[in-house]
Amino acid sequence: MTDGKYIALSEKNIAALEKNGCRAENWVEVRVAAGFRPDSFFNVAFTGKVEIGRQDGELVLADGSRRKYGIYNASLENVRIGDHCVISNITAGLRNVNIEPGVIIENVGEIICSGASTFGNGHAVEALNEGGGRELKICRDTSAQVAYLSILYRDKKQLIDKLNAIVDDFSVQVKNDRATIGRNSCIRNCLKLHNVHIGVNANLDGVQKLQNGTVDSSAEAPTFIGDAVIAENFIIQKGSMVGGAAILSGCLVGEAAQVGKQVSLENTVLFANCEAFHSELCSVFAGPYTVTHHRSTLLIAGYFSFFNAGSATNQSNHMYKLGPVHQGILERGCKTGSFSYLLWPSRVGAFSAILGKHHANFDTTNLPFSYLNEEDGKSLIIPGMNYFTTGTFRDGLKWPTRDKRKNRDMLDFIHFDILSPYTGQKMQRGQRILLDLYERSEKGQSFVSFKGIHIKRLLLKTCRRYYQLILDKYFGDVLIKRMLASKATVFSDLFASTKNEVVPHDENWIDVCGLLCRQSRMEALITAVSSGELQSFAEIRAALRKIHAAYAEDEWRWFLSNYAHLHGCELAMDSQENVRNLLAQWQKSSLKLLNMVFSDAEKEFEGNVKTGFGIDGNADADFTAVRGVFADNTFKIHLDSEIESVNTKFAQVSRLIDTIKFLSAGNKKD
Repeated sequence: MTDGKYIALSEKNIAALEKNGCRAENWVEVRVAAGFRPDSFFNVAFTGKVEIGRQDGELVLADGSRRKYGIYNASLENVRIGDHCVISNITAGLRNVNIEPGVIIENVGEIICSGASTFGNGHAVEALNEGGGRELKICRDTSAQVAYLSILYRDKKQLIDKLNAIVDDFSVQVKNDRATIGRNSCIRNCLKLHNVHIGVNANLDGVQKLQNGTVDSSAEAPTFIGDAVIAENFIIQKGSMVGGAAILSGCLVGEAAQVGKQVSLENTVLFANCEAFHSELCSVFAGPYTVTHHRSTLLIAGYFSFFNAGSATNQSNHMYKLGPVHQGILERGCKTGSFSYLLWPSRVGAFSAILGKHHANFDTTNLPFSYLNEEDGKSLIIPGMNYFTTGTFRDGLKWPTRDKRKNRDMLDFIHFDILSPYTGQKMQRGQRILLDLYERSEKGQSFVSFKGIHIKRLLLKTCRRYYQLILDKYFGDVLIKRMLASKATVFSDLFASTKNEVVPHDENWIDVCGLLCRQSRMEALITAVSSGELQSFAEIRAALRKIHAAYAEDEWRWFLSNYAHLHGCELAMDSQENVRNLLAQWQKSSLKLLNMVFSDAEKEFEGNVKTGFGIDGNADADFTAVRGVFADNTFKIHLDSEIESVNTKFAQVSRLIDTIKFLSAGNKKD
């Protein structure tokens, strides 16, 4: 008698199984694939409905050793097992589990599903604000951008309701009274897995306990969960690594993220390529490339992105009044120095470095690329200074090369640009702020105050010039990239694709957790979700992909609007002389900024940095043996290449300007 691909056991096979130490409450409920071989089963207890695929043949392991397919020393209750699996030494048993083909399960305590489960999908995480109010319902397909909208747009109730409904619908679809272990997964030396869905090609080794969660995985981006990990109410996305006695409670670990070395995560979401080791994270919203590596570091109630936490970094999210209800924002690219401290609520502008202990609440969102320090209990800022440091320059080089995501269907959309309309617009605002502070201050003042932070009056004009240098470089970058990519013989032809399409110079740009875009584009997406036009994460992802792809053209149009606003003439109609001057200023500013980075890097090879080398003399020789010489340093060589590239590009565009046709002389505004 057959039931789909499975047939009942023959009396002969039952006798052979019993001879091999196997037993069943009811042999009728044990069904097998055609070609069943009882010599692949020893000491197996069958309870309830059990279905078993073909277990003939051998498995060849990576080290060349061979294992016979089959089931040995195990208790199975209501289990379906696919073809060619190795299941052995299951002390407490497998219950209510579907095991797909090619799975290895060895030396495991128990893998069970108790009742209907959504496997962590739909669990509400109290991210960013420990006091609640910004709950994110996590699921397997939650992206950094969806999380951003869910957590930070709480005033848009209809949007939040629709996003929650999408998660609820997804959770209903995956809800099951049986857990699944995906094809070609390997589970070894694990103690307890309760209500856990495991994707294909996942590797679990030495796990202590997983409860109510999903381990997503794929053939091209396998996920690893390792020694002594304890996790409950979790989603772990493709290509991630969680190990080293990490403890997770109410968490999402994004694609290609790495978590371990006894880190503790509670009510925290980490997105693509994050790294969390040793530290403690509570109610953290960590956008892509957030990194914390130190045992003494606490991240709490904060939003971070492209962030690097120094050792003993700490924040306070309450002021001893109504409890831990405060939150902080560090915009993309921030860093904290060792023992830095921030009192929430505060907001720090993009690509800023934070040193010292800050007991004031401040907002520097429109003063990016800054140094924040503390002196005599006073929070100080030097705007613009952090752009021409070695660290910021290296960040721009390393992030794109450190994208470890291998899966084709990547969830998070990321722009890596340090200079963009997002930071460009903030620098323009910063220039206006610094000018206003200078004009309103008195000559005798040592400091001026802005939104809770202090600036030396003597630096106001200098820092404004820093921003202008960076903007001159950025605007030139945009124009040169367009010119060198075009084969236009008439200058105005560079603008053919933007005819009748205008991005206002003052339209707000936002960083949606890694995705840079015009706010109007994101508002259109929000409207589409709120109205029900977009009804699934797949549809939202398709819309986000279009926004991501539109960035380069939007950036170009934003630059053109800025040029017209600043110069009183559209670039397409401007004169050859004015364009030549713009590019000459680009060359001058780019070289000056690169030389400032060069000088900053060179400090790593001179003076007091040699302290500690040559313990018994010969400090210079010992230093050279360990660190090499600056001339051979790879970063220095790259800087040389960048300087050469600036001069090469300038020569190329200069030749283009000599040959390309300009339609109008234009008039440059004074």
